[in-house]
Amino acid sequence: MAWIILKQAVLMLLLNLVGVIAYRAKIVDKNGGRQFSNFVLEIVTPVLVVNAYAEVEYESRLVVNLLWTFLLAAVSYIIAIGAVYLAIRKKPGRETEIERFSAIYSNCGFMGIPLASALLGTEGVFYATAFLTVFFCFAWTHGIMLLTGQHDRKALVKKLCSPTMIGIAIGLLLFFFRVQLPELLATTFDYVAGLNTPMAMIASGISVAQANLFQAVWNPRVYYVCGVKLLLVPLVLGLLFLPLSFIPVEIRTVVLVLTAAPSAAMCTLQCQKHGKNDLYASHIFAMTTILSMGTMPLMVKLFTWAVGV
Repeated sequence: MAWIILKQAVLMLLLNLVGVIAYRAKIVDKNGGRQFSNFVLEIVTPVLVVNAYAEVEYESRLVVNLLWTFLLAAVSYIIAIGAVYLAIRKKPGRETEIERFSAIYSNCGFMGIPLASALLGTEGVFYATAFLTVFFCFAWTHGIMLLTGQHDRKALVKKLCSPTMIGIAIGLLLFFFRVQLPELLATTFDYVAGLNTPMAMIASGISVAQANLFQAVWNPRVYYVCGVKLLLVPLVLGLLFLPLSFIPVEIRTVVLVLTAAPSAAMCTLQCQKHGKNDLYASHIFAMTTILSMGTMPLMVKLFTWAVGV
């Protein structure tokens, strides 16, 4: 599994570079990058999710595994929140809220789904959708309250009605009622779903290109937050997952991979919306995205070695 993650990480890095080059060469500007991201989130990801549910044959094993994923994802966020609050203390002059949000919430949609797909195919995407559901619930309640001090119920309801969540609902109906898509529609969905990895990574590269990496590289605090996000949280969760042998190792690995992904781009977007320091958020996002290419394979390798896979 670690070798698969490593190859996928290198592939993602190269695709990220395509996005960086496109932005630096002024082929795509900031608005174009945002439209690129929206296309992935609003169209490609929902189709990928529906396709994953449609292609997986109904088994009682998968239903149980799906429930385990929901539970393990929720527990993981609770533990991550506790660990991050202990590791990143509130002090005057620090952007504590941004650092904590960046260390807790990962780019599990953009980077998590391609990695889950690389590890377990459509079954991996099947489990990743359960994690995404939990992510949305935590990020749009605790996450928004952390950044703004306000509970944005309308935003949560809107996000729970987003195309991705609608795709999850449709996919679940297809899965549980064993409905098969018509051949032409299934083929179309296959083509669109195939766009997810390249387009998501290119969009991520466009975002990275907009950050001032020179400032980020020379800011030791950014490295500390990266260490909490990419090393501390996955290590804590990995250790807690080890004795849970009654949960399939595939489930534990997928949840670990999704939590070990770099910081969520959502932090930068929410900082822009609420007048926070979006430049600092973009620095953390860029550095965690780059460093995760090495840390994610390392975390998976350590975990799979420990469980004997």
